[in-house]
Amino acid sequence: MSQYVIELEGKLFSSWKEFGENIYLHEDAAEKLLTSPKFLRILKDSEPEMFKKLVKLNHESREFQEFMFLAQYIFNPFMNIRHHGYSFNNLKEIGDKILEFGPEIDVYLKDFLKYKLLTKYMEMMGWDLQKPIIYKKIKELEHLFSINENKSYFLLGFVLSQCDIIRYWKRDYVNIEEFFISMREPFNIVSYSSLIDKSQYVLSWLTVKGQLDQVKKYEDIVNLVEKMEKSYDKR
Repeated sequence: MSQYVIELEGKLFSSWKEFGENIYLHEDAAEKLLTSPKFLRILKDSEPEMFKKLVKLNHESREFQEFMFLAQYIFNPFMNIRHHGYSFNNLKEIGDKILEFGPEIDVYLKDFLKYKLLTKYMEMMGWDLQKPIIYKKIKELEHLFSINENKSYFLLGFVLSQCDIIRYWKRDYVNIEEFFISMREPFNIVSYSSLIDKSQYVLSWLTVKGQLDQVKKYEDIVNLVEKMEKSYDKR
């Protein structure tokens, strides 16, 4: 590969391995290159096995995100988990990042469930056999994703991070009662309830804590806010 230089958005790479390592940082440019006739001819001549795998992937993958995620491992099969600018060395780091953003949702982290990227990665690395419990749990969350996207997303965060602490407005909560007391405070109640209802962040936390009966308290708070809003509108 030394006779070729690959360019992505002004960055030059002198090996297929180095190219694969950097695809996640230049996905749009890389996608155009990976599907260009000139690039495919060079790949076919220099690395026929890679060429066959890329063509097969191109025919099988209907989604851009899935194609780009899997394509990078054709060129560098033993990389860590990389996707759309993110680089993770283990599953826990993904969970930590999901919770760090909570209650906001990052659409690119959501891709790990939406396009089943995590389980595909685990299968490539043999983690489905090495880590069967977590693999099975992620498969269950992929199924839940089709029913409740946001809840499965945050459950993935809690499961991967192995954490049962929720962070809300720069404050950490371990105790459920303490959280709901804070949530009922007049200056918090509207912002809390609207974000919770939208993101499923707190409901996922309650699920992880094994306290689904507490959902009733949450629903009562949401109902109270709705009444307050209606009353305000009438005034």
